Amino acid sequence: MTENLINFQLILTTISDGIVVVDQRGVVLYANESAERLFERGELVGKDLAVPIHSGETRQDINLIRPSGIGWAELRSAPITWDKQPAFVICVRDITERKTSDLGLHLADTVFDSTREGLMVTDSAQRIVRINPAFSEITGYSAADVLDQTPALLRSGRHDSAFYAAMWDSINVSGHWQGEVWNRRKNSEIYPQLISIDVIRDHTGRVCNYVAVLTDLSKLRSSQLELDFLAHHDPLTRLPNRLLLLSRLQHGIELAQRDGTHLALLMLDLDRFKDINDSFGHLVGDELLQLVATRLVKQVRTIDTVGRFGGDEFSVLMEDVAGAEQAARVANDIIRVLSEPYGLSSGVEVRIGASVGISIYPDNGLTPELMLQQADSALYQAKIEGRGRFAYFSESLTQAARARIDIEVRLRRAITQGELRVYYQPQVDIPSGRIVGAEALVRWQCPIEGLVPPARFITIAEATGLIGEIDDWVLRETCQQGQRWRAAGLPTLTLAVNLSAYQFLQGDISQTVAQVLRDTGYPAAFLELELTESALMQREAQAIQMLDRLKALGVRLAIDDFGTGYSSLAYLKLFPLDVLKIDKRFIDDIPAHRDDMEIVTAIIAMAHSLRLKVLAEGVENKEQLAYLQTQGCDQFQGYLTSRPVPAAEFEKLFLSGR
Repeated sequence: MTENLINFQLILTTISDGIVVVDQRGVVLYANESAERLFERGELVGKDLAVPIHSGETRQDINLIRPSGIGWAELRSAPITWDKQPAFVICVRDITERKTSDLGLHLADTVFDSTREGLMVTDSAQRIVRINPAFSEITGYSAADVLDQTPALLRSGRHDSAFYAAMWDSINVSGHWQGEVWNRRKNSEIYPQLISIDVIRDHTGRVCNYVAVLTDLSKLRSSQLELDFLAHHDPLTRLPNRLLLLSRLQHGIELAQRDGTHLALLMLDLDRFKDINDSFGHLVGDELLQLVATRLVKQVRTIDTVGRFGGDEFSVLMEDVAGAEQAARVANDIIRVLSEPYGLSSGVEVRIGASVGISIYPDNGLTPELMLQQADSALYQAKIEGRGRFAYFSESLTQAARARIDIEVRLRRAITQGELRVYYQPQVDIPSGRIVGAEALVRWQCPIEGLVPPARFITIAEATGLIGEIDDWVLRETCQQGQRWRAAGLPTLTLAVNLSAYQFLQGDISQTVAQVLRDTGYPAAFLELELTESALMQREAQAIQMLDRLKALGVRLAIDDFGTGYSSLAYLKLFPLDVLKIDKRFIDDIPAHRDDMEIVTAIIAMAHSLRLKVLAEGVENKEQLAYLQTQGCDQFQGYLTSRPVPAAEFEKLFLSGR
């Protein structure tokens, strides 16, 4: 072996690159120690490396599959002659570290550009050297705007020099700082930001960069503010809710106590809002409530607070008022303004009204809760007196409110425990003098105080919705009693049952009546349903449809208390009625009051012209009956014959022929 060949083999042994000679099939003919270390397969001679071989000189990168893991290698190959045979010499260089580094940098760039947090990198002198797209989206600044600038261009001016000094003290000592900062966008908008700053050092420990991560808190802060707002405001009208009103009421009381001034709380309830909500839908109802809120805010002073408690209940807190008279003037103005027509976006024009209850500090309540209770009691009184008006609170109203609550509780118990009774007042045919029917009237037999007058509980039952349950019970009990009398051999009587406005307008009363008639077997032709003028006139079109459905069942229909409402002859012609009942107030002063006599005469003539039977209520003496007889009235009921009595007494009365 020549010296040059020995030197050549020494070189092949000591170089870090792998040198491999393979034949045309890829079988290794020679490999140096570096190649065997690189491939990690022991002695390579005689093995097939399965590396790509090309006829000419080539360079390519390949994966290395080896026990220690997957790596990368750069291959350079060229054709040679080895032992007089064609072969290839391959130089193999391990580039795993370089490839990994390149992939890491690519991954880092991808993360840097795709993260949703803003990223800003500065050099050691705090000059900006790099930003990501999220930084531009948050701040409005492009790379051209900020490169080689300092982060000072973001400052809002809200933080003093001590704030930034403390921030840099933390960065210099710990290499990190995080906190909330108010910064300024390119469009000059000031916004809250969460910033995290870290120091980057080289291998010698020298600071080479600062990296800041920026998170925009404005949307989060806005959401928090909105949640806080909704906790204290009505979401539909954006007015203060009960919680905020109580807070302002407490503050107002404290100021009034300190300054010796008056405070007024007005509680409002919209009249006829439910009718509009039911007729046109909740979207129209919501729009109407927003229009009401706008009118209220415009009507009061800037120091006053308009609130909404839900539904159609509003409130007005008036601070520093001269007294009850000023509150009354404002209440009257509110009632007037709210009663003006509303033009809705759908093109519909509607009208509503309002009732107002007033509580005054310090004349009435001394606490927010007490003033609310008192204003609510006064509101109830205003509605009882006829709606569209206001009422002050007084101690008598408090006592009345407590009595109402007590009656409501006991009435609910009375319904479930069977304390209600049906009494019957005879209805007499005037020409023959015979009892031909009876009006069914509910009574409450209380085990503690005996018979409770209807005037004490009917209005409360109507206000609480209990009247529907009571009405249904009376209808069923009356038909069952009528069927029992028929089974006992009595002639079939016409039994009249009152339908309240609540029962008539809620749901389909015709279905209830049909079910009761089926269940009891009482003939529909002998059941008479009485409705008041006010119930019929609340919703004329709906009333006509409902009356038609009831008439189709075969029952008789009567209009009760005629003359006290606001129905007209035109509407009476539209309603499929059978009987018109003259209200007792027109009978009371006959024959002493000539005007009432003429009214009664006109009503009888008008009813007969419409082919309606006429029944006079409240007949108490023979003079009244004689006058009705001369005018051709068909029937009467009243104390002249009998008060309302229990079923057993009515049966005796009927059988006696009185």
